[in-house]
Amino acid sequence: MIVVVGMECLLTATFVDTLCDIGQKPAAILLADSVRGTFYRVPYRLPIMVQHGRVDDTAHRFDIPLYRVHDWRTVPDQFLMQFHTIVVVCYPTLLPAQRFAQLGIRAWNVHPAPLPAVRGPDPLFYTARGDAPATITIHELDATYDTGDIIAASTVPVTSACTEHQFIGIHAVHAAQLFVDVALSIQVGVPQQAVADTRWAAFPTPDAYTLQPHWRMQRTLRFMALTNARKHPYWVPETREWVRSIDPAGTVQVQCADGVFRASL
Repeated sequence: MIVVVGMECLLTATFVDTLCDIGQKPAAILLADSVRGTFYRVPYRLPIMVQHGRVDDTAHRFDIPLYRVHDWRTVPDQFLMQFHTIVVVCYPTLLPAQRFAQLGIRAWNVHPAPLPAVRGPDPLFYTARGDAPATITIHELDATYDTGDIIAASTVPVTSACTEHQFIGIHAVHAAQLFVDVALSIQVGVPQQAVADTRWAAFPTPDAYTLQPHWRMQRTLRFMALTNARKHPYWVPETREWVRSIDPAGTVQVQCADGVFRASL
């Protein structure tokens, strides 16, 4: 049996939804809880309250037991030993990989970026910014972030016209399909290559939203389109102004390597 560990976010929700649609419904879902310390099961809701786009809605719609956990020491061994595979999709803290191994549980992480080039908690931002190709990597959990042996990696077919929500959804669907492809066989991970310059995909600071004038226009427009839902403004170095959206009638000119476009404050 498989348990999905994640957060209440679009990436986790779409991943679980896709698993269910292709006939690989997980036996349970564990979501991060930043407030309540104990491990507990979330009660079922009335069917009329169930919608789409959230992990809890997907769990209720497909009748999957849903749990919340903050402190993994409160999760009993007997509970974890029901599962042969733990797949982690967008979890905010390190998980007890050594404990899973001692219990004989295979534990994998779904990372929406190439490794080891883009490690960290927000890889999709850096993919959207053009720092790395759109990729799903499945790797073994270990004691540190995103350093475990690689099980599989696959390029994600992202169109230039997609929105940010579509961008996340495409990654999640591709991740679920890749996971199913490799989960049914015994996989041996391959150690990640040693690299001198490993980019840490930390939560973006304001500097990360700078629209670099040496970027081509396609890259700049794509970056803004795929991060717009974050509601963070973009810094234009030439005019020293923050802009919020692409706007042909905007008052700020954004310089790119191959042209200029306008944006609004």
